[in-house]
Parts: sequence; C-alpha cells; structure tokens
Amino acid sequence: MSPLGRAAAFAVALITSIHVGAPVAVGQDTAQVRTDSLAVPEQAPESLPPKTVLPVEAPRTPPGPLPPGSRYTFTRDSILWSSAHTLADLLGAIPGVYVARGGFVGQPEYVQYGGRGGQAVELYWDGLPWEPLGSDSLFNDPGRIPLTYLRRIDVEVLPAALRINLVSERHESRAVRSLVRVVSGAFKTAAYTGLFQKRWSSGLGLNLAADFLGTDGASGPGRGDQTFDVWAKISWMPSGKVGATYQIRRQDHERDPVSSIAGALGVPERMGARTDFLFTLFGGTRADGLGFQAQGGLAASSWSADSASAIPDQSLRNAYVDLRYVRPSWTAALRSRVGDARTTLEVEGRLGWVPLPGIVLAADARWRQHVGDRVSRGVHLSGGLYRGPVSLVGDIHFQHAVQAPALLADTAIRSVDRSLRAELRTRLLAGHIGVVRRDAYEPLPYPDLSVIAGLAPSPAATYLLTDIQLRPTSAITLSGWYSNAISGTPADLQPPHHGRVAATLRSKFWRTFRSGAFDLKLQLAMESWSTGTAGLDAQGGPITLSGATFYEVHIEFQIASFTGFWNMRNFRLTEAQYVPDLQYPRNAQTFGVTWVFGN
Repeated sequence: MSPLGRAAAFAVALITSIHVGAPVAVGQDTAQVRTDSLAVPEQAPESLPPKTVLPVEAPRTPPGPLPPGSRYTFTRDSILWSSAHTLADLLGAIPGVYVARGGFVGQPEYVQYGGRGGQAVELYWDGLPWEPLGSDSLFNDPGRIPLTYLRRIDVEVLPAALRINLVSERHESRAVRSLVRVVSGAFKTAAYTGLFQKRWSSGLGLNLAADFLGTDGASGPGRGDQTFDVWAKISWMPSGKVGATYQIRRQDHERDPVSSIAGALGVPERMGARTDFLFTLFGGTRADGLGFQAQGGLAASSWSADSASAIPDQSLRNAYVDLRYVRPSWTAALRSRVGDARTTLEVEGRLGWVPLPGIVLAADARWRQHVGDRVSRGVHLSGGLYRGPVSLVGDIHFQHAVQAPALLADTAIRSVDRSLRAELRTRLLAGHIGVVRRDAYEPLPYPDLSVIAGLAPSPAATYLLTDIQLRPTSAITLSGWYSNAISGTPADLQPPHHGRVAATLRSKFWRTFRSGAFDLKLQLAMESWSTGTAGLDAQGGPITLSGATFYEVHIEFQIASFTGFWNMRNFRLTEAQYVPDLQYPRNAQTFGVTWVFGN
C-alpha cells in the first residue's frame, strides 16, 4: 500500500477517536496530555521516605489552571523509558509535529508545526526565554538540546505554536543520587553521560552533569559530529519558602559539513561553543507552592565561534522578575524582563480561573520591545467545559510578532489562529479530535538546512488533528495520532496526511525479582506521510517532499536500578528522507545501558 493509502486507512481508524488527558504517573513510559484544570504543585517521588525529603525550588512552568489537554508533560521517568535522544525526538509525540531530520543523531532536527517554521517553537529554560545564538541565531534547533539534566519538560500546545518549558534537574533527598549512561550504535556512534546530585541538611545542593555524543552517521568516513555538554547547578533552600540557585551550561559542538545526495552542501559546518549562566532568588509565603511567590534573576548567554568560522561571537544579558499568586481555583502571574540586545524589554501576564465546577478559563498576553524600534505583541485565550471523562476546549491566539529579532530587517507578522477540540478520558480509551484554523504566514528558512533555500508562504488552512490511546490490558497500549489538511493548501513540511502509530507492551511479568524490580518494554512504531512540499530551491521552485513510511523498534528492560535498551530506526530499510536530498540512514540502531545509584 502506498504512503497515502496507509495514511487514509489510518485516518479511518482514528476519525472517531477523541485527547489523552490522564496525568503522567511514575512508571508510565509515554507522555500524555496533563489534566490542567487544577493547579497542583510538583510532588516528590513516591519512592523517597517522607523524613528524607528536602524542599526544592518549584518548576517555573506556566501555572494552572488551564483547560484540559492544554499541555504535554514529560517526566524524568517517561524520558528514561522513551527512545528519545534529544528534545526533538520527544516532540514527535505531539499530533501535527513534523521533525525535519537532517540525518542521523547529531544533525539538525528542526521542528515544524502549524506552518510557522522555526517561530512555532518557543523555548524556555527554568522560566527564562532561551534565545538562539551562533548558527542557530534565528531559531533554536531542538536537536541540540540533550535530555541528560532535565527533570521535566512541559509543552503548552497553542493552535500554531509550541511553548516548551525545560525544567532542570533538582534533588530532594539527603541520599546521593548519581547516574551513568553509556550508548553505542551504528556509524561509530558513542555517547557517555554522567550525573551527580547531593543535598545537605542545611539546604545546600549540588548538581553536576556531563554529556558527550560522537557519530559519523551522516558525514561519511573520516568526518563526523561531536557534541560535549557540561552543566553545574548550586542551590540553597533552607526552607520551603526561600532559596537561590546558580547554574552554568556549556555546549561545544564540532560538525563537519554534510553533502546532499546531489553533491551540493546539505548541512553547513558548525564549530563553536555556547555558554549560559542563570542566577535566581526566589521566595513565597507558603511552602506548598500556593500563595504569593516571587522570583528574580540575572542571566547571560554567549556564543564563541572557531577562528575559521564566519559567524561572529555573540552575547546576550538579561534580568527578570516573576510574580505569582496561586490558589487551587485561580492563578495570576506577571513577568518582566530587560535585556541588552535583540529583545530589550518584555512584559507578560497570565490568568487562570475555575469560576464554577466544570468550567475553566485561561488567558495570557505579552508585549516585547526589540532593537530597531520593533514591537511584538500577542494574546492567547482559552476556555474549557468538562464533566466526567468528557471535555470541550476552544483556543484563539492573536499575535503581531517578529520571527527572528536577531535580523534587523525582520518585521512583525500578524496572524490569528483558532482551534476547537473534544476530549475523552477513560481507563480503556482516551483521545481527542480537534479542528485547527491557521492563518496565512511567511516563515523564514531554517539556517542549518542548506538544501532548502527558503520556505514558501503558508496559506490559510484548516487541519484535523486527532490522537488515541487504547489500553485493553494494563500491559498493552495501542496509540497513535493523525493530522490532515481538510481545507486549504498545507504548509511546507506539513504533509497533507501525516500520522504515527505505536503498539507497546510494558510488563513486570518476571517475578524472580522482588516486586517491581523488573520491568520490560517492547514497542513497534510507524510514522507515515503523504507527498507534500518541503520548501523552495535556489531558483525559487517548490521542493517535493515525497511520501514515506519509517518503522522503529524499541526494546528496554530494567532490573532494579539498571536499565538496558536497544533501538532501531528505519529498520525496513526505506530510502526516503525527512528532508529531501539529505539521506536518512537505514538500520540506524543504538543500544546502551543506564545505572542509577542512590548512595
């Protein structure tokens, strides 16, 4: 059957499905849409005895209440049990997301969503906007974000944008926690990860992490890609009400240029290092996360390029204040930021409210001043009705915003996007079906995909988005999502029919070990799309994105604190590409082990 035929069959299978809404619990391996109708503070892991738990800083994610199904939450456990190497891999679980993979792990992995190009991804690190720098000075490449030192990832889904909140690791136990991860694979791929965490009774905490990845999967013999990350965080929280943190992250990246299938430059060379600092002070009136909360901080980011690079050194400095008042049924938040480049002033406000049982309302608005006397502004309104396992949610997002503040010639574009979705949540069946109307847009090209000279203007279009999760037994899960442009012309890198399905077995059936010590996951997944467009060539002509089907198999097991895995992508040996003229390898396999120590 052709990719289009498979997509059509998949659509028929899912057309009656309705958005996953169960919260992610310890032990689950798949990210699901969070139940957002209540503002519940993050809890300590259930495995820690209450007397050993120390307070940690609250994650600076958008506070609830939000309408049901408004965001995806990836926990530490769900990241460990996924096949993801980078943030881009995780985002592929969200309906409508197309990951433009430039090749094997280590190559660019830009996320396309809603026809917005790179502007669809808004990235935040512990509450502060993560500004693109270096060769990514226009847009962030989620393939450059490792998962080593992330405790949690929240993805707030708007009609045509993804607001991604990265929450750094924190440690709430007096017992030392450390992690070692070793990965190998095809194309001389090797990865090594280390994480160390310790807390003292005084409230002082230390977190250290390092991550190395090397591969020649897309560069050919004698060439390759190497990334080395180091991260350190010192925290002090003597009580559950006040504290401070200081963290530093540095990533060195060396990538050889990659040729396209036709022999031209496909992915440019990248040589340089990015360094980020973040110092925060925070306090609140209550230790349970409710009441008044205040946080302020200073941040600095810099990019230092290799002497042979044409990209100049860059730096950004910011200061910010974040104020919140949190109650179980309503929240108000205000954040202000000043900077010395690109975005010099930002003000953002949020409100969430449950006026009556079964009704939840939320709103956020922002105003940004950029260099060059440019202004971005936007308003997002959402509301939901829910009763028992059923909910109905509507969103509207207005913005008049600059795509890339680093480009002085870039001006603001106006757009209005709307969505309506219905959701069902039961133990056996969970899912959603929604319709999204997206406005016309003119996205900028991705900087590290040389084979795509530009992206064509995205016309106004209406999309059907649906996903489903069926659990006939506690050990078996059948899941999938599907996207279809039901009216209008779909945008570049947004295939007319696009879907992903997975069959997962997750079981603790081996009882030789003490209860809960053994765990096994077997997963077979398929991603398929129909023929669409991928952008414009150097002459301004459209580039065809051929229909394709990729298969992936993932096996993972755990014995106490030891976890082993084996993963193979494209095991059916298809010669198709995620990005035309950039070959994706066949039998792209990785395997490895992870040890977690608690002493």
